[in-house]
Amino acid sequence: MASIARKHPCANWLRLPAHEQRRALDKVLDFRDKSENPMESGMPPEAIQWFYAEELPRLCTRPDVRAQVEAHIQELLGQAATIESEYSPQQLTLQRRLDELTLQVDILEEALGHD
Repeated sequence: MASIARKHPCANWLRLPAHEQRRALDKVLDFRDKSENPMESGMPPEAIQWFYAEELPRLCTRPDVRAQVEAHIQELLGQAATIESEYSPQQLTLQRRLDELTLQVDILEEALGHD
């Protein structure tokens, strides 16, 4: 009998076996309990960092998880294409310029040592 897949606590699009979901949830709860304000709502920022830096790369070594990540990438690209198709040409030009300005500011702030 196959187990029912459960959503990862940091990425609700990623389905895992119950024992792995529970382990991930325990880790998220541990981050919450160690935070300065354990009563704060929402996902602890440390849990998100852990997920992308450690958990997801580890899980991506498995073919079933890789397939889910690839499918999610395609879904995100489809959503982005839909949004972009709704922009007018002038909005696209303005957005590109805004992106360029933001990148320049980021580069200059990094040179100054700002976070």
